[in-house]
Parts: sequence; C-alpha cells; structure tokens
Amino acid sequence: MILLTGITGKTGGATANALLEKGVKFRALARDPAKAADYATKGVEIVKGDLGDSASVEAALEGCDQAVLILPNSKEQEELEVSFINAAAKSGVKHFVKLSSPEAVRGTTSPTPLAHIAAEDALKESGMDWTLVRPNFFMQNIIGYGAAAKETGKISLPLGKGTVALTDSNDAGAFIAEVLTTDGHIGKSYDFSGPELMNFDQVAQCFGEVLGRDVVYDDCDPAEYQKRVRPFLSSDWHSDSIAILFSEIADGTTPGEVNNVFKQVVGREPMSFKDFLQQNL
Repeated sequence: MILLTGITGKTGGATANALLEKGVKFRALARDPAKAADYATKGVEIVKGDLGDSASVEAALEGCDQAVLILPNSKEQEELEVSFINAAAKSGVKHFVKLSSPEAVRGTTSPTPLAHIAAEDALKESGMDWTLVRPNFFMQNIIGYGAAAKETGKISLPLGKGTVALTDSNDAGAFIAEVLTTDGHIGKSYDFSGPELMNFDQVAQCFGEVLGRDVVYDDCDPAEYQKRVRPFLSSDWHSDSIAILFSEIADGTTPGEVNNVFKQVVGREPMSFKDFLQQNL
C-alpha cells in the first residue's frame, strides 16, 4: 500500500491522478477529507490526519510499504518532513519518495531549500530505500501573472537575468507515479525539467504569443515586489523565503538546467511552457 501526502495540492493531486490512471490502489492523508472527496469517489482511501499529529500519521502509515512526501513550503517544513520520515521508518515503510528541489544545494541561504536538504539527509540516514524527485521551477508558479500580462502588457518579477527550466506540476505527478510503480529508482536523486531553458524576457514573450499581444518583462525592485505580494502570502517567513530564493535565481546561484531525465523515466516529452499557457490561460 502507498501512503500519499498532499493530495489536495497541485503536485499531490497530479500524483493521485497519475496513480489512478495506472489503476493503482493507494491511501491519502488529508487534513480535511472533504477537500479530497472527489478522490474518495474514485476509490482512494482518504484518511483524516495532519503531519503535525503523530497519532494520525502512525495510523495512516499502518500497513503501508511505500510513502510519498509532498509538503507545501512553510516555516515548519523541516520539522514536519523529518518527523514524517522517522515515523515512516518506524512503521516499516520500505520505499520512501520525497518531492524536493534542484535548488537544494549546499551553500544556499534560502530557507526552503535548506529544509529540503535537512529532510533529504534524514531520509538517507533512515534505513529505508529512497528516491528523491526534484523538478525545476513550476509553471504553476507563473500562470498567475497571466491576468496582469493580458491587462498591462507586462509581467513584474525581481528575477534579473536569471534562468529557469519551467516544469509542469502534472509532469511531476506523472514522474512520481512512475517511480512508485516501476523498478530501478532506489537510491536515485532525479533532477528534471521542462524542455526549454528560459530567461524572463522569453517567459514574457511566450505570454505575448499566447495572448496575442506584446508582453514585456519588468525586472522590478525586489523590496517593492516583496511588499506587494506580502498580503497574499501566509506569513513574513514565506515572503522572506521567496525573496531569498528569487535573489539566488537572479544572481545565478541556482540557474535553471534542462535535461532529458523526464523522458528517460516517463517515456514521453515534458510539457512545454507555451503549450501549458495555451491550456491554462
């Protein structure tokens, strides 16, 4: 049995859909089962629980030989991920798959990659077989700028001349499902990407091509950007974390990198950014 976390999020939901397409039975941990009710109607066993509640985690893990950790970024991320890894090892899970990030490289100062590094280290020391799935910058993080691009003809982000290899979270879900259901992935750390390396002038141009109007990239002031987005984020920690991560993309500390790992594992080409925009704008 597989235990999946994060089923009500984008990547967790994509993983669930990919597993369902493969006809795989699995269990999902959800804080609010009502939000996962649609999956329950499709045969997914939904268990009410929270990674911060050790009793519910232990109950959800009972009888599982595989576990998938997909957790949104937060101040508590490292603590929750390490705790879940330890609980999975104690429960007898054989194969543990963690969603991580290629930005999780030693030397980073960004809190989110640092949390991933700590969890990766704990997983490697846990005694379980493990696989790390590390997709590049998600396309879903950019789609929200489509409305501004359409209205104003620009996208404003403090990313300088930084580059990203934008990746569809649905492709990440397909990748995780493949890792769970085929052999040869134990002890592998998979950094993978979409099919193209782009700077944000090119991202803006792609928006323009799909929207049918000129769109330019506004390399805005980082402090002003952080002030503008703060009301839409959960905490100062979250806005500070994004600011540091964006600065490391802008200065080239964590550049995007295109590879063919996705095709090698899943057997098809990953989603292009233009195709993604055409499907979602």
